[in-house]
Amino acid sequence: MTNGKRTDTQPIDAKMDKMLSSREFPPVPADRLKRIEAAVVSDLKPVQPLASDGAYLAGLAGIFVAVCVIGVYVLGQQGWRALSELQKVAVFLPLAAITAVLAFSTVRQMRPAAKYARSSALVSGTLFILLLIIMAAVFQPVQETGFIRTGLTCFRTGMTYAIPAAFFFALLLLRGAALSPALMGATAGGLAGLVGLTVLEIQCPNLNLYHIVVGHVSVTLICVLLGVVLSSAAIRNAGHRIIN
Repeated sequence: MTNGKRTDTQPIDAKMDKMLSSREFPPVPADRLKRIEAAVVSDLKPVQPLASDGAYLAGLAGIFVAVCVIGVYVLGQQGWRALSELQKVAVFLPLAAITAVLAFSTVRQMRPAAKYARSSALVSGTLFILLLIIMAAVFQPVQETGFIRTGLTCFRTGMTYAIPAAFFFALLLLRGAALSPALMGATAGGLAGLVGLTVLEIQCPNLNLYHIVVGHVSVTLICVLLGVVLSSAAIRNAGHRIIN
């Protein structure tokens, strides 16, 4: 209480400091202090430093390419053959740029206080919007029968490869210490979603703009959303375990 009013807005640390400073505690014997110190440092081990950014970028790229190669090997390249040269450039050049910038952002977030993580994630989002605009320019919208069925088929196919990629990305990224779990989840989820999108663009010969947006691009968007939700939930659960 201060002047009859609650001070709930006062920072917790300041409240604790004030409470402790207002009391006198008996001195702790030297032998007890030594036992406490021994108990604290007995299981301390040196922390292994993170590998270089280049090593983690290479790891992310390796996972990305490996899953895409497996997907193309299993599903085929009918989509690649159906694309014109202009469409190949218009689709895969922005995809490569988004993947590179998103991977860079993901790796930078592994290091606390690293620079450019948020700005590069923003650049990735801007490039993704640019990709959608380019797709709208090079593909034609067409009304087709079985639109929902074919869209869901491609969506499931894309997720079939995005989910394993996300799992392996997570194993790699657990070495880091991201300060923003939601942002890390969004960028890593987006990177996994791009795996599914890339596989679909190479495999699916359906060049209908509506199908591409609903059946292909939605894989990346859903992966971004799932990344945010799952990473935030994991942090909340970890916090509850620590408190309890």
